[in-house]
This record gives sequence, C-alpha cells and structure tokens, in this order.
Amino acid sequence: MEKQDKALVVPGEAESFDREDAPVRPSRKAASRRKAAWDNSLRIGSIVAIFFIWWILSLIFPPTLIPKPWETLAEAGAIISTGNFFVEIGNTLRRVLVGFGLAMAVSIPLGILMGTLRRMESFFEPPVILGLTMPGLIWAVLMIMFFGLTETSAYAAVAITIFPMLTISIWQGTKSIDKDLIDMSNVFQATPVMKIVEVILPQLISHILAAIRYGLGLAWKVVVVVEMFGFSNGVGYQVVRGFNVFSMKTVLAWALTFLIVMILIEFGLIGWFERSVTRWRPRVEAWRR
Repeated sequence: MEKQDKALVVPGEAESFDREDAPVRPSRKAASRRKAAWDNSLRIGSIVAIFFIWWILSLIFPPTLIPKPWETLAEAGAIISTGNFFVEIGNTLRRVLVGFGLAMAVSIPLGILMGTLRRMESFFEPPVILGLTMPGLIWAVLMIMFFGLTETSAYAAVAITIFPMLTISIWQGTKSIDKDLIDMSNVFQATPVMKIVEVILPQLISHILAAIRYGLGLAWKVVVVVEMFGFSNGVGYQVVRGFNVFSMKTVLAWALTFLIVMILIEFGLIGWFERSVTRWRPRVEAWRR
C-alpha cells in the first residue's frame, strides 16, 4: 500500500508540496534590502542634483543673488550651532502644529459629514470652495487685523487657510469609499460611531495622509508670512532680518534649516505613522516598475 501511495504522487506535485512547506527564502529579504537601498540612493541622488544645479547657477549669477551652496551650508551650520536656532524654529513649529491641529480637528468630521450626507454637502460646499480660492496672504492680513500681532492671529491664519483644502480631501475621499461595506454595516446594525471608526476611517487613511502632507506644507508658508508682518521671533522674522540687510545667504540658510526640519518630520514622524496605520493593507506592486 505504501508503494501504491507513493506511486500516486506526481513528481511535480511533490516538488510543489516541498516548496509550500519550505520556509521563506532569505533571497527575498535580500531583494527587499537591495530595493530599499536603491530607493534611498535615488533620493540622495536627487538632492545631489539640486545642489549641483544650485552650484551651476552660482557660477552664472553674482554671490549677492545666488551664493555658493557650501557657503550657505556653512551659514546654516553657524545658525544651528547657536541656541537661538532652536528657539526660533520652536516658535514657528508651534504655530504650524497648533494651527494645523485645529484645522484637522474640524476638517475630518466635516469632510466625513459632507461625503455621507447630501444635505450637509449642499450646505457646506459653497463656503469650502470659496475658502479654497482665498489667498493665504489675505487670510494672514485679516487675522492680524482682527487679533493683532498675537499668537492667536498666527494660529487662526494657518487654520483658516489650510482648512478648506483638508476638508475637500476628506470629503472626496469619503465619497469614494466602498459602498458595499456601508451596506454590510447596515445589515449588521452598526451604530453611526462604529461605521465611522470601523468602516469609513480605515478607507480614508490614504486621503488623511495626503491631507497631512499638503496641510503641513501650506501651513509653514502661511506662518512665515504672518511672522514677516511684525512678529519678533520665528523663522519668518529671521528671513525678514536677512532681507533688510539684503543677505541672500542668510535668507537661504534659514529657509534651508527649516526645510531640513520638515524633511525629518516627513520621513520620520509621518513616514512612521503611515507604515503603522497601513500595515494591514496589501501592497500592490504589479504596475510599478
């Protein structure tokens, strides 16, 4: 009987069974590491290309307009080496994060309501679209005129400027979610809170992450404008000081330091958050080359 059982096993099937029982080959991990190293090399290469173009332009234009890259990096290093840098960058980041947090706290629930309830969509669509078309500079001026040169004006200017864009991202994302899952939640008699937490929010992760990136990028532009109008601290204030003495090197150095901080936030904090909340989602790499 044992010989007959062995004879019934096709050699190809036996090999397939062996493959299934075999552990994951280490070559797959090695390929993943090579891919990550290649991606990081491309990112570094893009930064090197930017500095190369900057260096070429510095050879064409006078130093008062475009200083050498290493001179600007040296100025940025001198700024970072002083304790003043952390105070100034801390003030600016506080205004960015507080204004951004206020906008997110309102835009996420409003965007979900607009995407799920037609009456809410019809009522809030005109003000959201009108707010999106209003330039951030005008919002900054209005908030300073209303609140004066206070921290409240900076928080309000950032929140009101980025709020429409965040709301539209969440709103459109909610309209594109899988309706079958909503119907399934109705069958299981899920409460409205359970629908939002268990069905809607997991499908909105990509839209929320995109809104976070766009919102932070726009928030720092607005807060620098607000600081330029008369604040006595912050990156915008330091940029104005460099402009008053027509020091392009100082202006670029302060801008470069803040860009470095925002890159660390993007690839560190936001990147870690994205990997954590999307770990359950399968990767689709078939069309990417």
